[in-house]
Amino acid sequence: MKIGVIGTGAVGKTLAIKLVANGHQVLVANSRGREEVADSLGISSSRLTPSSTPEALSCELTFLTVPWTKVRDVLGHGGPQDGRILVDTTNIFLSYPPDAQIDDLKGDSGSEIVARLAPAARVVKAFNTLPFARMFAPLHDCMKRVIFIAGDDAPAVATVASLVNELGFHPVSLGSLAQAGRQMELAGPLSGLELLTPAQAAA
Repeated sequence: MKIGVIGTGAVGKTLAIKLVANGHQVLVANSRGREEVADSLGISSSRLTPSSTPEALSCELTFLTVPWTKVRDVLGHGGPQDGRILVDTTNIFLSYPPDAQIDDLKGDSGSEIVARLAPAARVVKAFNTLPFARMFAPLHDCMKRVIFIAGDDAPAVATVASLVNELGFHPVSLGSLAQAGRQMELAGPLSGLELLTPAQAAA
């Protein structure tokens, strides 16, 4: 699959490297340009291409991994088109720990805001409920971590679930952005919750 990744922080870099290792063609973009993308990733592969944001958004599936404060900049022109999948990994931090500030959305939710900013895309929420250092920390071979998924389009959710499984996790699809997406958001009941499942049962 041709996959876009926007953002080269811990989330974007980790996903890009893992996806390339699994044989995907990955286009990676950030706000500082192709040269900085290459420097940030620190790997060379024919399957990894430093790209522009529009190029990354043109992929069949794109991971949005930028800070919450940059989301509107990235999606200012409407985001992916023609029903392409946008995986929202963001959390609504205005600033990060130890001096964390969380955006006051006044009853709205981050995933629903992303969906409105990208109306032609199929938005799926995933990879946001655990810190990435913990999410990708080694486990005994007999166990898998659970990754929660929310979305309004069943085929898009199934595509993301397949990638989650491919990356070595156990996907659990919970429902819509309006319901499950809110549960996965910061301060929601699933934020920070780490669940493990036997690997054989997850296969």
